[in-house]
Amino acid sequence: MSDLSSDELISVPDPGTSRRLSQTGAAGLALGLIYLVNKSAVSDPLLLGMGALIMILGALPALNWARKSSPHFPVFEMFMLTCIPFYAVPLLSGHRDVFVFTDGATVQAGSAMLLFEISAIITFSATKGGAIREPMMIVSLLPASTLRYAQAGIWLNTVYLYLNTFTEVLGYELATVLRAIFFGIGTVSLFIEMRRWGAAQLPATGKFVVTLNILFQVVFLFSALYLIVGISILLLALIGYISTSRKLPLVTLAIALPLVAVLHTGKAAMRQKYWGSDAPSPSLATLPEFFQEWIENGLNPPAAEPGAEGAGLSSRLLERASLFQMLCLVTEYTPEPNAFLLGESYKYIPAQLIPSFLWPGKPSSLLSNVLLAIHYGLVPADSPTNVSIAFGMIAESYANFGLLGCVLLGVVLGFGYKRISLAAVGRPQFSSLGLLTILLAAWSFQAEQIFATWLISLIQAGFVVIGIPLLIRIFFRQE
Repeated sequence: MSDLSSDELISVPDPGTSRRLSQTGAAGLALGLIYLVNKSAVSDPLLLGMGALIMILGALPALNWARKSSPHFPVFEMFMLTCIPFYAVPLLSGHRDVFVFTDGATVQAGSAMLLFEISAIITFSATKGGAIREPMMIVSLLPASTLRYAQAGIWLNTVYLYLNTFTEVLGYELATVLRAIFFGIGTVSLFIEMRRWGAAQLPATGKFVVTLNILFQVVFLFSALYLIVGISILLLALIGYISTSRKLPLVTLAIALPLVAVLHTGKAAMRQKYWGSDAPSPSLATLPEFFQEWIENGLNPPAAEPGAEGAGLSSRLLERASLFQMLCLVTEYTPEPNAFLLGESYKYIPAQLIPSFLWPGKPSSLLSNVLLAIHYGLVPADSPTNVSIAFGMIAESYANFGLLGCVLLGVVLGFGYKRISLAAVGRPQFSSLGLLTILLAAWSFQAEQIFATWLISLIQAGFVVIGIPLLIRIFFRQE
């Protein structure tokens, strides 16, 4: 197997292909907007306009990338696309948990979202990249002979997900650290194998093994009712395949999309049962019955139980399909009665850069999430880790600095994504920069995380995927 370069991964298609891709995307965006607006329970034209604009701005970078045949890997563009399902769609569709807040809070949340998108897009467009000549950043860290072990990396992630989902052997803190490590290894390994598949370099046995592992991982994640994490694995595999094949796997999409839609429809009922009561989590042996129940709930959603409309806000926020509701929550209660945090949720980030063996008792990166959950009264202060609340980076930025925080977050992310994307152009995919773009592609789907957990988990995965090969090259190889 020959070494793989970034040129193979992001080879520029012919102008006709780019034009058709952009036109198809624009048509899909227009049809989606028309459908959502027509079906929307929202009557306020201001909110409808905000939702439509959030959706358009979320798709604009990707459409622009396709239209111009841009040579950089579309990491920023993928990140911006997540604004559509997590923010635009809940607003346009009239998600039930969005409109429990006042109109002023909802409008303020829409304004915060638009300011974030605009600042991110402007910064990304205006940022120029300089050439990086540091050898350890641009040389390939993984020789071609080691890439044959990529399937072992996929298996490692599968085994980790099994142990974390169906056993207690790892423990909470250890599982959190190992998740970043094995997800990082699994991400790069899966990306490699799907690229080989797209380039017609993967034999039939390899295709079977990769497919089997993808199914295992998705089923394990779905069994914990974390739909978005399982979907992110499917999206990563799809991106890896398309990057070399330049084709859409239409048959696979025709099967996967309706199934995911059914599961998404039935997710609320399943979470109400398995997260909101004492119902035991499914075991490996009961998975067939579990998914049969889930599909039945998706095809025939149960009617809301009496009193469900008045359920507590903290229990309804377990419905993780929407991050816009979290942004509404923060705008509703900040700065009154809850004061701005003024950067307090970011204070744990520097401590995470110190290795645990140098600081055994260092604060957990989860404390930032706990701080936000307690600050807004979503979890009790005496047992804050019993429930996981997905805030997202944008709501966190508003909780700290208001609208200015959303603008600053957009500037930071737009600048960082552009510099890394441009620096990686023309470099081997398995250089430090190339590997970083793969990790960023996977982490683009982690929209539910706040900045501290997103950044620290990325660094942890980067240490394994980039740091260890880099150290090996430094100490055992000579240029």
